[in-house]
Amino acid sequence: MELDIQLTPRSRILLGILGAVLLVLVAIQVVPAFYGLFANQEAKAKREQLSNTENLVHAAEVLKPVEAEIYKATGLADTESQQAEEDDQKAVSLFDTQPPDPVIRARVDGLVRRAGIEQNYQLLTKPAAGKQSLKLTMQNRERLVLYLYLKHIEAEAEELTEIAAQEAEDESFDMLMDAWLSGTTESDTDEKTGETGEASDEASDETESAADVEPADVEPADVEPEDPTNPSEYASLPEVIPLSLRVKLASYIKGMVTQQLRGVTDLRQGFFAAQVHKIETPASPGIFGIGAKPATVEVQLRRNSPLLEILMQMPDEYAEDQPAASEFQSALVKYIEKIQEQRAFFLEQLALAPATYETQLYTVEMKFRTDLEKLVNLNHLIETNAKWLTVRDLRISADKQSSGAQRGRNRGGDDATNLNVDLFLIAQIF
Repeated sequence: MELDIQLTPRSRILLGILGAVLLVLVAIQVVPAFYGLFANQEAKAKREQLSNTENLVHAAEVLKPVEAEIYKATGLADTESQQAEEDDQKAVSLFDTQPPDPVIRARVDGLVRRAGIEQNYQLLTKPAAGKQSLKLTMQNRERLVLYLYLKHIEAEAEELTEIAAQEAEDESFDMLMDAWLSGTTESDTDEKTGETGEASDEASDETESAADVEPADVEPADVEPEDPTNPSEYASLPEVIPLSLRVKLASYIKGMVTQQLRGVTDLRQGFFAAQVHKIETPASPGIFGIGAKPATVEVQLRRNSPLLEILMQMPDEYAEDQPAASEFQSALVKYIEKIQEQRAFFLEQLALAPATYETQLYTVEMKFRTDLEKLVNLNHLIETNAKWLTVRDLRISADKQSSGAQRGRNRGGDDATNLNVDLFLIAQIF
């Protein structure tokens, strides 16, 4: 039996209206969901971008104290206003406050004077065509973060040394006072004992009356907890370690970090990473889940670590206290882990910086007369104290007239060493 269902025009109209209503309802439910999804993704992207920008600004503020040291190392520090800038925790390059031409001329003139060359030289500076784009490599970022830690440990080593010297001075003063007071006669002691007996009774009465008074409620000061995910500076050596050992640790760490920055160490993984090793214990399933133990990772100082050798040089008061050695090691391991975490945090912030930066180039042409020794001195000063200057061309010619006149004279004369020098330099303006 076959059913023949035919819809009347009225039924078709009703079905069309019902379908339209259903489509409207679906659109009302689905469209806001899609809109909210895209809106949430856009808002999330904006929040991440804002957070990254804030982190980068924070990293720039953290690295601000070492900016003056970098300018000083490259020969770009403003020595006249350096003290005023340090008071404001700011460091500016000479090129930020003065035009490049007078800065280049003044710095080159200072180098010439220090080399002992006479001031009758010719100097021509002019901007080079175009700009040079340099890469800010990950290695440079790591060296910058390591340099920041170096300045921190230098300041801490200096502070600990001053505290240790002050404590040693106070201890020697106390020993002198004890030696002087030990000369008091027994008769004076007996007389003072009788006088202080009555005073002690009165003091005990006052103490008892003061004990009856309830102490006033003292509200603790508001102390902002340190945010471990946003450190503003590197952590300090643990105070649980004796002061004498902290002085030695800070001095040794400062020397090793300095060598690492200069590239004279063979520690590929870094100084702190080479001092510790991880002991991993696999997970134990137990018997039917009973006695199961999760996997653990324990960080310890290596047996050949110089830091461990320094910790073993404990003062006399800790010599018989065996648990103190393990406590010092545990505290130092936590310190190393903290430094590594902060280093990774700073690197993560600096990774947001642009990959390249542009420098403006100036050409410097010099012509002067001098001897070979002073020319060598000038070249050494440029390499060490003016790293923003690069020697591109050097032409030397002997003064023929002086050489001919020198034949009948003693070789120790000044005219024999006169050289005509044409020097071509490139100055990078950061």
